[in-house]
Amino acid sequence: MNTEIFIIVTSLFTGGAERQAIWLANSLSNNGYDVNLLILKKGDELSYLVNKKIKIYRFQIYSIERSRKSFKNLRFIRLAIISILRTRKLIKNSKKNNKVVVSFLYHSYVLGYFVSIFSKTKLIYSVRSDRLGKRGSKKLYLRHLVFKLISSKSKSIVFNSKHGMQKFKNSIRKNDNFFHIHNGLLPIKKEDNNEFKVEISNFLKDAQYKYIVAARVDPLNNFSNLIDSFNMLNNENVDFKCIIFGRGQEAELIERKIKNYNLNSKILMMGNVKNASSYFYMFDLLIHPALHAGFSNSISEAIQSDLNVAVGKIGDSEDLFENKSLIFESLDSVGIYSILKSFNSMNSEEKKLLSMNSKINLHTLLDNESTIKKWIALIE
Repeated sequence: MNTEIFIIVTSLFTGGAERQAIWLANSLSNNGYDVNLLILKKGDELSYLVNKKIKIYRFQIYSIERSRKSFKNLRFIRLAIISILRTRKLIKNSKKNNKVVVSFLYHSYVLGYFVSIFSKTKLIYSVRSDRLGKRGSKKLYLRHLVFKLISSKSKSIVFNSKHGMQKFKNSIRKNDNFFHIHNGLLPIKKEDNNEFKVEISNFLKDAQYKYIVAARVDPLNNFSNLIDSFNMLNNENVDFKCIIFGRGQEAELIERKIKNYNLNSKILMMGNVKNASSYFYMFDLLIHPALHAGFSNSISEAIQSDLNVAVGKIGDSEDLFENKSLIFESLDSVGIYSILKSFNSMNSEEKKLLSMNSKINLHTLLDNESTIKKWIALIE
């Protein structure tokens, strides 16, 4: 093949966009392409998933060191410039005629823009949500303005959500190069850690209702309202247990809230868990209370694991559920509480039927062969 692909992603920490970037890299490599994975942030939790044929380049632009803001910014600028020059050199040295850069997440978009200037490079942006922001619930208008400016350089902008694509169309008003391509369907990797398995099993014990939340603990994922809804259930003596997989900026705040409500015996925060979906079979319900999203990996993984899912009207996730009985009408604590009560009132046959229908819809929507063909059509 006469094509070489450079996929830029912010980090190799556990996250939806990062895992989709790896899925794309592996799928393209398996289809015979030369693929490079360029990582901007220090740290690694996912490289074990990357195909051995793929070259990984680590730039480590971001520093976890504590230093004065002015020095930190200068260091960031210096490392960003070095990373741009290194990437341009990599692309220049490629002997392939068709050189393609695919960028995931905001900082990767910016780097992709600068490495593509004055070069015969095909630039593709992959957008995974309905707005650009940090790990909070608010849209950042400066990021949208920057994206609007740099998107003029891109050949294609790919969205994993029709809902997200429409929102960007309305704000950017540049519709000719927008494409919708579904997520790759990630396999459930069976790699149980006995220590985690025992801890989960001991905590859940014989609880009547077993909930799982797998998400970053930040404002975007609406944990404060979720804990309030659990407190309502507890006040009614509902026999439930919930385990939270994930870390994030609000972790300490949420831990304090759990303690203040005296819910430590009901809710366990386990932090980041490798291959979290490996343990989904131990639960009854995945709760996904996020305020914004594109198309969540954890939802598709839960459905593959025969779990029911309670989720809001975010992204295209609602398309998976013909029966809307577990869709949050509102994402405040009362709205979440009402849906949990609804789930608890269902009998086993009703729950099984919901799960089966969701699984059929999932495999209809997310077809990996069709998905990679769409990506290849854009790349070529």
